[in-house]
Amino acid sequence: MVETLSHLISQYGYLAVAIGCFFEGETSVLLGMLAAHRGILTYGGVWTAATLGTMLGDNFWFHVGRITGRPALTRRPGWQAKATRVEVLLEKYGPLVMIGFRFLYAMRSITPFVLGALGTSPWRFLFYDLIGTLIWSTTITIIAYFLADAIQRALGHIQNVEQALLVLVLVVIAIVSGLYYLRRRRRK
Repeated sequence: MVETLSHLISQYGYLAVAIGCFFEGETSVLLGMLAAHRGILTYGGVWTAATLGTMLGDNFWFHVGRITGRPALTRRPGWQAKATRVEVLLEKYGPLVMIGFRFLYAMRSITPFVLGALGTSPWRFLFYDLIGTLIWSTTITIIAYFLADAIQRALGHIQNVEQALLVLVLVVIAIVSGLYYLRRRRRK
């Protein structure tokens, strides 16, 4: 059974990291790095999956915003305040917003949509998004590497049953976080 689980993680682990990064990312990168510390995935593979998933997610939401435009923002009052904030930040900081929005709390998911709705050039967005994604994925992967290393060392001191419980708790936290994110997103 352990061999089967390891095989599944090694086969679909990168896809899981990419899908997690399509929506948010930090938790899936940490779980991917935990798998890399165990030799199931590679560090570079986790970084690549995080980078690609993030780029795909950002560009998907950008093009949805571009297609649906401002009317989609006016139909969702919860988004309007964030859209206004993005516009203010864009006027004040310009391209830095497109590079750094992933690091702004509660702005990661809405910013690409708003930039698309505002009519930002797709090539301009792609250029700055690539720079921002490379900075984000590298930073988060390095942080996750050290966190995973610390978790791995702590796990070395825990018995097998406790290890399984800790992994279960981490998985439950990741799932609950993802469901919470999706629920919040639907309300807006």
